[in-house]
Amino acid sequence: MKFERSDKNVGDRVLKGALFMTGARFILRLFSLVNLMVLGRLLDPSDYGVASYAIAIIGLTQVFSDIRVNSALISMREVNTTHLDTGFTINLLRGIIVAGLLFAFADPIAAYAKEPALANVLRVISIVLIFDGLKNPAMLMFRRNIDFSREFKRVALSTVIGSLSAIAVAILTESYWAIVAGTVAGRLTETAFSYWRIPYKPTLGFRESGAFLRFGSWMTIDAILDYMTTAAPTLLLGRYAGAHALGFYTVGKDISQLATRELTGPLTQALFPGLAALAHDTARLRVAYRKAQATVLGIALPIGFGSAILAPELVALIVGQKWLVEAPQVVQVFGPAYAISMVGASTNGLAMAKLALRQMVMRATFMAVIALPLFWYAASQHGAPGMIYAMAGYLMLRASVNMLFAKTLLKDSFFAAFLMGWRSLVAVAVMSAVLLLMPASSPAGMSEFAILLSVLPRVAVGAVVYIAAHVLLWKLAGSPDGFESKALEILNKALTRFRRPSAA
Repeated sequence: MKFERSDKNVGDRVLKGALFMTGARFILRLFSLVNLMVLGRLLDPSDYGVASYAIAIIGLTQVFSDIRVNSALISMREVNTTHLDTGFTINLLRGIIVAGLLFAFADPIAAYAKEPALANVLRVISIVLIFDGLKNPAMLMFRRNIDFSREFKRVALSTVIGSLSAIAVAILTESYWAIVAGTVAGRLTETAFSYWRIPYKPTLGFRESGAFLRFGSWMTIDAILDYMTTAAPTLLLGRYAGAHALGFYTVGKDISQLATRELTGPLTQALFPGLAALAHDTARLRVAYRKAQATVLGIALPIGFGSAILAPELVALIVGQKWLVEAPQVVQVFGPAYAISMVGASTNGLAMAKLALRQMVMRATFMAVIALPLFWYAASQHGAPGMIYAMAGYLMLRASVNMLFAKTLLKDSFFAAFLMGWRSLVAVAVMSAVLLLMPASSPAGMSEFAILLSVLPRVAVGAVVYIAAHVLLWKLAGSPDGFESKALEILNKALTRFRRPSAA
């Protein structure tokens, strides 16, 4: 396997990698959408609440024991097989130990959450920690070299198998076990595929453990603080408002993030190895970061604001009429909030590339000190409605802090990302105005076919208006190099490849 990486054309490779992974995962999200549509009609809100609580607990236990092996392997200047073996051993031991602890303490956790069913769910789903520990670390070398084709195949296969498993169990049981089955099957598939057609097989060893511990100490603290902050709404709502309210909150959040959350992963995956290769060249690093941020805003903004405007129709179409009671309000608030917060989605990758690990911990501490009391007050005093607005406020604060963080690391303007993406901001404002002026009717009581017929014209008009406004503004600005030019370049290459087989 190739462990070296090139710093040639990194800006273009990062942007193209982000666009490729974003587009690929949007296609996969369509399959996940079918999964959500089926489960939303077969399961009750309380089922979603129990499963989401269990998944949050799994994530919390993982982050407390994680020394960021994968991030270290991508960030290191030089990597050899000894590094891979040590990383594999650390991940596997961590998975086995944490899974055993979670299995042993399942009953006290369920008692604290006031949800007896949670205990057995935790015991079963804890096996995913072992699956994660068994993944082949050599897969990371493709990501390190900004090659995401195998990453896409791995995610695609695990998404399909996980979704099919969840749907099958939902049909048979109509319970939260469907979500558990989908999660376990998906993670098992990811692990198995990490060994397919990979010439390297890891062995046990600890020879390079010192290198990982040096890198991971600050990263572990940062990850713990960050996950505690982001998981707090789920854990607090489950305790104070119950599984039913948590179910509405979770489904609404999932719908609002159907597109925007798919940007965070691809962008980080594409940007982190590229930025690590450019960490020594601040000028090039600044250009690559600006372009990536403009790209993510260009895609996230229309989807986030569009989903908020069409929230009732989306909820009725995706999960059914029974969710119209509370879920649309979540989408209306979270859609724009998550889209705008994407302005800081890649700041962690930037900080790790610059090895600003201590600063990351300071940032995470600041956010936790502000957010955790806010979330506790919102959940205990105002339930789900209070938590929705508390979370939106947190997202806006996080975006501002990340912009300040990027400014410090790159010696750039605070508004650099928004200045690069100003055409997206104007275009989405025009799109939103047009959509709000179009006539709309309440989906309550309407058939799904009738809802679809009413919403499709608005979606089409919104897409056309956004693209037309964006292209017009780009032309008026002199067609500068950026999101639009790279998107057109990739589109032209795709069309060229499509025409060649047709001509043949």
